[in-house]
Amino acid sequence: MTNLDVGVDPLGMTLADYSVFRGRHRQALREEYRAMMRRGDGVALPAISRRTDDSLDGTVKFCLPVEGTGSGPALETESVIIPMTAFGGTKWYTLCLSSQVGCRMACSFCETGRMGLLKNLTAGQIVRQRLVARTIRMTGREEEMAEGNVRKAKYFADGIHNIVFMGMGEPLDNVENVVQAIRVFTEPAGLDFPHGQITVSTVGRVDGLRKLAEICKAEPVWRNLRIAISLNAARDKLRDDLMPINKAMPLAELKRTLVEYPLAPKARFLIEYVLIKGVNDSLADADAVIDFCRDLPCIVNLIPYNPQRFAAYETPEEPVILAFLNHLKERGIFTKRRVTHGRELMGACGQLGNPEVRRNKRSGLPVVQ
Repeated sequence: MTNLDVGVDPLGMTLADYSVFRGRHRQALREEYRAMMRRGDGVALPAISRRTDDSLDGTVKFCLPVEGTGSGPALETESVIIPMTAFGGTKWYTLCLSSQVGCRMACSFCETGRMGLLKNLTAGQIVRQRLVARTIRMTGREEEMAEGNVRKAKYFADGIHNIVFMGMGEPLDNVENVVQAIRVFTEPAGLDFPHGQITVSTVGRVDGLRKLAEICKAEPVWRNLRIAISLNAARDKLRDDLMPINKAMPLAELKRTLVEYPLAPKARFLIEYVLIKGVNDSLADADAVIDFCRDLPCIVNLIPYNPQRFAAYETPEEPVILAFLNHLKERGIFTKRRVTHGRELMGACGQLGNPEVRRNKRSGLPVVQ
């Protein structure tokens, strides 16, 4: 068994964990475990509590109930299936997972951060999001496959080629359950999802990054895990205001941790930067990003701010976005602009979070834990 107590939830178990749980040798349970994880045999998945589809681009946001007791609005996870298209029309999908309900990082530009932390998800609850996404994607899949324009691979019968921990919560604030979920995703006898197609996005929890670094040293395949850093400001004073974590783990410490992190050869960090009108979108801000990225293998991913409920921030005008983007490129920083999906569903970056739960929490009414 791993050093994490996975309890009695088989979906949070690797084959080795399942073997201990069942009290039988893993070879005797291999086919049973594979059938459970790949086909859902014997698995009762939760019913979707809310689902919203974008008919224009095919983005799907779905919510799953999280068990608990008490009165008030029930907690739920929020996950997003995002369509991706390459040159030539080839399609695949990215699954954005939540690691927590709410988040205690309190980033001022994030809907989830304004909820506060309500619950850390177990490994099984994280894995369930993947399995429910598979059932959503397999519905009507035959028609897509007949079109012949969807990537095919042994791992991805449902077309989901990437898993990103970019939903609700700070993954490295729930690092043990996230690591266990990744072990389940990558278990060869089960889902067999490659480390190199899983991304963990963090606000800069250097303690969590160091834990991942230790795992990389012990298990080199983990060096292929993709790491994304939610930067959003490269000057400490501004980042303190936007992201309170920076007061405890400032930019210099974050940069040092990244420089020391054992990335796979030719791998790069993804530096996520949400552009907010009049806050962090000046060329001086861009120069600070350039200084931070110097000598760091990375790709900067610019994300124009997505509107949220009752938030004071705004999205920069298009010329400002392009000026910031071009400034980075002209100074040799590999920079991309993220294509926004799911904005109208409140499913885009920074938009996840149930406002009813947040209202009850703020007013002192009970919330299911």
